[in-house]
Amino acid sequence: MTEELAPVTPLFGASPAGRPRSVGAHAGPDASAGAAAGETATSTELPESVAPGAERPEARCRAVSGSPRLVSIPGGQGETQAFTAVVPAGMDAESRERLVSEAQETLVRALARSDRSTEEARRLLRDWRGEDPKGAQAPEDGTDEAAEYEESLRLDDDEIEQVIDRCTELGYLDDLRLAELVVHKSRDKKRSGIQGVERALRDRHISAEAMQEVLAEVDRDDELERAKELAVERARRVKGVEPDAAIRRIAGFLSRRGYSSGVAFTAAREAVNGSSRPSSRPSSGSTGVFFGATPVE
Repeated sequence: MTEELAPVTPLFGASPAGRPRSVGAHAGPDASAGAAAGETATSTELPESVAPGAERPEARCRAVSGSPRLVSIPGGQGETQAFTAVVPAGMDAESRERLVSEAQETLVRALARSDRSTEEARRLLRDWRGEDPKGAQAPEDGTDEAAEYEESLRLDDDEIEQVIDRCTELGYLDDLRLAELVVHKSRDKKRSGIQGVERALRDRHISAEAMQEVLAEVDRDDELERAKELAVERARRVKGVEPDAAIRRIAGFLSRRGYSSGVAFTAAREAVNGSSRPSSRPSSGSTGVFFGATPVE
Protein backbone atom coordinates (compact mmCIF):
# COMPACT_ATOMS: atom_id res chain seq x y z
CA MET A 1 0.00 0.00 0.00
CA THR A 2 1.50 3.30 -1.05
CA GLU A 3 1.25 6.17 1.41
CA GLU A 4 0.16 9.52 0.06
CA LEU A 5 2.54 12.40 0.71
CA ALA A 6 1.19 15.69 1.96
CA PRO A 7 1.71 18.59 -0.43
CA VAL A 8 4.42 21.05 0.48
CA THR A 9 5.14 24.61 -0.39
CA PRO A 10 8.22 24.57 -2.67
CA LEU A 11 11.35 26.57 -1.94
CA PHE A 12 13.39 29.06 -3.90
CA GLY A 13 10.92 29.78 -6.66
CA ALA A 14 9.88 26.34 -7.98
CA SER A 15 6.30 26.23 -9.23
CA PRO A 16 3.57 24.53 -7.16
CA ALA A 17 3.33 21.75 -9.73
CA GLY A 18 6.98 20.95 -9.31
CA ARG A 19 8.00 22.45 -12.68
CA PRO A 20 11.19 24.48 -12.80
CA ARG A 21 10.70 28.20 -12.87
CA SER A 22 11.94 30.09 -15.88
CA VAL A 23 14.52 32.77 -15.23
CA GLY A 24 14.28 34.34 -18.66
CA ALA A 25 13.35 37.69 -17.16
CA HIS A 26 16.80 37.85 -15.56
CA ALA A 27 18.85 36.07 -18.16
CA GLY A 28 20.56 37.16 -21.32
CA PRO A 29 19.88 36.04 -24.91
CA ASP A 30 21.45 32.61 -24.46
CA ALA A 31 19.24 31.76 -21.51
CA SER A 32 16.12 33.00 -23.38
CA ALA A 33 16.93 30.80 -26.33
CA GLY A 34 17.41 27.82 -24.04
CA ALA A 35 14.05 28.45 -22.41
CA ALA A 36 12.35 28.65 -25.81
CA ALA A 37 13.82 25.26 -26.72
CA GLY A 38 12.39 23.73 -23.58
CA GLU A 39 15.54 24.09 -21.51
CA THR A 40 14.69 25.71 -18.20
CA ALA A 41 16.88 26.56 -15.22
CA THR A 42 16.02 25.26 -11.76
CA SER A 43 16.50 27.08 -8.49
CA THR A 44 19.74 25.19 -7.92
CA GLU A 45 21.08 25.52 -11.47
CA LEU A 46 21.72 29.05 -12.71
CA PRO A 47 22.21 30.02 -16.33
CA GLU A 48 25.70 30.90 -17.41
CA SER A 49 24.59 34.34 -18.54
CA VAL A 50 23.23 36.76 -15.93
CA ALA A 51 22.07 40.29 -16.60
CA PRO A 52 24.97 42.76 -16.29
CA GLY A 53 25.29 44.14 -12.76
CA ALA A 54 22.83 41.63 -11.28
CA GLU A 55 23.95 39.75 -8.16
CA ARG A 56 23.88 35.99 -8.46
CA PRO A 57 21.28 34.60 -5.99
CA GLU A 58 23.58 31.92 -4.56
CA ALA A 59 26.28 34.53 -3.88
CA ARG A 60 23.76 36.65 -2.00
CA CYS A 61 22.73 33.66 0.08
CA ARG A 62 26.34 32.92 1.05
CA ALA A 63 26.88 36.54 1.99
CA VAL A 64 24.01 36.40 4.46
CA SER A 65 24.80 33.23 6.37
CA GLY A 66 26.25 30.36 4.37
CA SER A 67 23.51 27.72 4.33
CA PRO A 68 19.91 28.39 5.40
CA ARG A 69 18.03 25.93 7.57
CA LEU A 70 14.58 24.59 6.68
CA VAL A 71 12.00 24.90 9.42
CA SER A 72 8.58 23.26 9.15
CA ILE A 73 5.52 25.28 10.08
CA PRO A 74 2.02 23.73 10.39
CA GLY A 75 -0.02 24.69 7.35
CA GLY A 76 -3.44 24.58 9.02
CA GLN A 77 -5.19 22.39 6.41
CA GLY A 78 -5.02 18.68 7.03
CA GLU A 79 -1.46 17.37 6.90
CA THR A 80 -0.17 20.25 4.81
CA GLN A 81 3.18 21.61 5.91
CA ALA A 82 4.77 24.85 4.81
CA PHE A 83 8.53 25.26 4.90
CA THR A 84 10.59 28.40 5.20
CA ALA A 85 14.30 29.13 5.16
CA VAL A 86 15.51 30.64 8.44
CA VAL A 87 18.90 32.36 8.33
CA PRO A 88 20.47 33.45 11.63
CA ALA A 89 21.35 37.14 11.60
CA GLY A 90 24.74 38.64 12.21
CA MET A 91 26.82 35.82 10.72
CA ASP A 92 28.45 37.62 7.81
CA ALA A 93 31.69 39.55 8.31
CA GLU A 94 30.15 43.01 8.07
CA SER A 95 27.45 42.21 10.61
CA ARG A 96 29.99 40.70 13.01
CA GLU A 97 32.05 43.89 12.83
CA ARG A 98 28.98 45.94 13.64
CA LEU A 99 28.20 43.64 16.56
CA VAL A 100 31.74 43.95 17.95
CA SER A 101 31.58 47.73 17.59
CA GLU A 102 28.27 47.84 19.44
CA ALA A 103 29.73 45.70 22.25
CA GLN A 104 32.74 47.98 22.56
CA GLU A 105 30.52 51.05 22.86
CA THR A 106 28.49 49.30 25.56
CA LEU A 107 31.62 48.48 27.54
CA VAL A 108 33.02 52.01 27.24
CA ARG A 109 29.75 53.44 28.58
CA ALA A 110 29.88 51.01 31.51
CA LEU A 111 33.49 51.98 32.27
CA ALA A 112 32.51 55.65 32.20
CA ARG A 113 30.11 54.97 35.07
CA SER A 114 32.54 52.95 37.19
CA ASP A 115 35.94 51.32 36.88
CA ARG A 116 36.04 47.62 36.17
CA SER A 117 38.80 45.07 36.16
CA THR A 118 39.69 43.29 32.96
CA GLU A 119 37.95 40.15 34.15
CA GLU A 120 34.83 42.07 35.16
CA ALA A 121 34.74 43.60 31.68
CA ARG A 122 35.22 40.18 30.13
CA ARG A 123 32.29 38.79 32.11
CA LEU A 124 30.11 41.71 31.06
CA LEU A 125 30.85 40.97 27.41
CA ARG A 126 30.11 37.27 27.86
CA ASP A 127 26.65 38.10 29.19
CA TRP A 128 26.03 40.83 26.63
CA ARG A 129 23.59 40.28 23.77
CA GLY A 130 23.45 42.63 20.82
CA GLU A 131 20.65 43.63 18.51
CA ASP A 132 20.11 41.90 15.19
CA PRO A 133 22.19 43.94 12.69
CA LYS A 134 19.68 43.12 9.94
CA GLY A 135 16.55 43.65 12.01
CA ALA A 136 15.34 40.09 11.41
CA GLN A 137 12.53 38.72 13.54
CA ALA A 138 13.67 36.20 16.14
CA PRO A 139 12.38 32.61 15.85
CA GLU A 140 9.88 31.36 18.39
CA ASP A 141 11.33 30.90 21.87
CA GLY A 142 12.14 27.39 23.00
CA THR A 143 13.19 26.11 19.59
CA ASP A 144 16.66 25.12 18.44
CA GLU A 145 16.49 27.94 15.91
CA ALA A 146 15.78 30.45 18.70
CA ALA A 147 18.78 29.21 20.69
CA GLU A 148 21.07 29.48 17.66
CA TYR A 149 19.67 32.90 16.84
CA GLU A 150 20.31 34.05 20.40
CA GLU A 151 23.87 32.71 20.30
CA SER A 152 24.54 34.46 16.99
CA LEU A 153 23.95 37.81 18.69
CA ARG A 154 26.64 37.19 21.30
CA LEU A 155 30.39 37.64 20.97
CA ASP A 156 32.65 34.64 20.69
CA ASP A 157 35.87 34.40 22.74
CA ASP A 158 38.05 35.92 20.02
CA GLU A 159 35.71 38.88 19.60
CA ILE A 160 35.60 39.42 23.36
CA GLU A 161 39.38 39.54 23.54
CA GLN A 162 39.41 41.92 20.59
CA VAL A 163 37.21 44.36 22.53
CA ILE A 164 39.26 43.87 25.73
CA ASP A 165 42.53 44.54 23.92
CA ARG A 166 41.15 47.67 22.28
CA CYS A 167 39.81 49.12 25.54
CA THR A 168 43.09 48.33 27.27
CA GLU A 169 45.01 50.03 24.49
CA LEU A 170 42.82 53.13 24.83
CA GLY A 171 43.36 53.21 28.61
CA TYR A 172 39.78 52.41 29.58
CA LEU A 173 40.86 49.18 31.27
CA ASP A 174 43.79 49.18 33.70
CA ASP A 175 43.96 46.56 36.47
CA LEU A 176 46.87 48.26 38.22
CA ARG A 177 45.06 51.59 38.41
CA LEU A 178 41.94 49.91 39.75
CA ALA A 179 43.98 47.91 42.27
CA GLU A 180 45.46 51.11 43.67
CA LEU A 181 41.97 52.58 44.07
CA VAL A 182 40.76 49.44 45.84
CA VAL A 183 43.72 49.49 48.24
CA HIS A 184 43.15 53.15 49.03
CA LYS A 185 39.46 52.62 49.74
CA SER A 186 40.02 49.50 51.83
CA ARG A 187 43.10 50.63 53.72
CA ASP A 188 42.46 54.33 54.27
CA LYS A 189 38.69 54.72 54.24
CA LYS A 190 37.48 51.40 55.67
CA ARG A 191 40.70 50.90 57.69
CA SER A 192 40.81 47.25 56.74
CA GLY A 193 43.62 44.89 57.60
CA ILE A 194 45.92 43.26 55.08
CA GLN A 195 43.63 40.27 54.68
CA GLY A 196 40.70 42.61 54.09
CA VAL A 197 42.61 44.43 51.38
CA GLU A 198 43.50 41.15 49.69
CA ARG A 199 39.87 40.04 49.86
CA ALA A 200 38.69 43.30 48.29
CA LEU A 201 41.14 42.85 45.43
CA ARG A 202 40.02 39.28 44.82
CA ASP A 203 36.37 40.32 44.89
CA ARG A 204 37.10 42.69 42.01
CA HIS A 205 38.90 39.94 40.08
CA ILE A 206 42.08 41.98 39.84
CA SER A 207 44.82 40.21 37.93
CA ALA A 208 47.45 38.40 40.00
CA GLU A 209 50.22 40.63 38.64
CA ALA A 210 48.45 43.84 39.65
CA MET A 211 47.59 42.42 43.10
CA GLN A 212 51.18 41.44 43.75
CA GLU A 213 52.46 44.86 42.75
CA VAL A 214 50.11 46.92 44.92
CA LEU A 215 50.32 44.64 47.95
CA ALA A 216 54.10 44.93 47.88
CA GLU A 217 53.69 48.65 48.58
CA VAL A 218 51.34 48.25 51.56
CA ASP A 219 52.97 49.01 54.93
CA ARG A 220 52.44 45.97 57.16
CA ASP A 221 54.48 47.17 60.14
CA ASP A 222 51.62 49.23 61.58
CA GLU A 223 49.03 46.45 61.36
CA LEU A 224 48.72 46.00 65.14
CA GLU A 225 48.58 49.74 65.82
CA ARG A 226 45.80 50.18 63.30
CA ALA A 227 43.90 47.30 64.89
CA LYS A 228 44.30 48.84 68.36
CA GLU A 229 42.82 52.13 67.19
CA LEU A 230 39.76 50.35 65.84
CA ALA A 231 39.49 48.18 68.95
CA VAL A 232 39.43 51.18 71.29
CA GLU A 233 36.72 52.84 69.20
CA ARG A 234 34.69 49.63 69.16
CA ALA A 235 35.10 49.10 72.89
CA ARG A 236 33.06 52.22 73.58
CA ARG A 237 30.07 50.49 71.99
CA VAL A 238 30.18 47.45 74.27
CA LYS A 239 30.37 49.11 77.66
CA GLY A 240 28.69 47.12 80.40
CA VAL A 241 29.35 43.82 78.62
CA GLU A 242 31.27 41.11 80.48
CA PRO A 243 34.98 41.51 79.56
CA ASP A 244 35.45 38.13 77.90
CA ALA A 245 32.34 38.65 75.78
CA ALA A 246 33.49 42.15 74.90
CA ILE A 247 36.87 40.84 73.78
CA ARG A 248 35.22 38.24 71.54
CA ARG A 249 32.91 40.83 69.98
CA ILE A 250 35.72 43.27 69.28
CA ALA A 251 38.00 40.54 67.95
CA GLY A 252 35.21 39.34 65.65
CA PHE A 253 34.70 42.87 64.38
CA LEU A 254 38.42 43.23 63.63
CA SER A 255 38.51 39.85 61.88
CA ARG A 256 35.69 40.92 59.61
CA ARG A 257 37.72 44.02 58.78
CA GLY A 258 40.53 41.79 57.57
CA TYR A 259 42.89 41.57 60.53
CA SER A 260 44.43 38.22 61.41
CA SER A 261 43.04 36.42 64.45
CA GLY A 262 46.24 36.95 66.42
CA VAL A 263 46.26 40.70 65.79
CA ALA A 264 42.51 40.97 66.40
CA PHE A 265 42.55 39.28 69.82
CA THR A 266 45.67 41.12 70.94
CA ALA A 267 44.14 44.48 70.07
CA ALA A 268 40.78 43.52 71.61
CA ARG A 269 42.33 42.41 74.92
CA GLU A 270 44.37 45.59 75.20
CA ALA A 271 41.34 47.74 74.46
CA VAL A 272 39.16 45.95 77.04
CA ASN A 273 41.75 45.46 79.77
CA GLY A 274 43.34 48.85 79.25
CA SER A 275 46.89 47.51 79.27
CA SER A 276 47.94 49.99 76.61
CA ARG A 277 46.67 52.47 74.06
CA PRO A 278 47.64 52.92 70.41
CA SER A 279 50.81 54.98 70.23
CA SER A 280 49.16 57.42 67.80
CA ARG A 281 46.64 58.46 70.45
CA PRO A 282 48.16 60.47 73.38
CA SER A 283 47.27 59.28 76.87
CA SER A 284 45.08 61.53 79.01
CA GLY A 285 44.66 60.09 82.49
CA SER A 286 43.06 56.65 82.05
CA THR A 287 44.86 54.06 80.02
CA GLY A 288 41.91 52.57 78.13
CA VAL A 289 38.28 51.59 78.22
CA PHE A 290 37.52 49.57 81.34
CA PHE A 291 34.75 47.09 82.05
CA GLY A 292 33.48 46.20 85.52
CA ALA A 293 35.26 47.59 88.58
CA THR A 294 37.30 50.77 88.43
CA PRO A 295 41.02 49.92 88.23
CA VAL A 296 43.17 50.51 91.27
CA GLU A 297 45.48 53.48 90.90
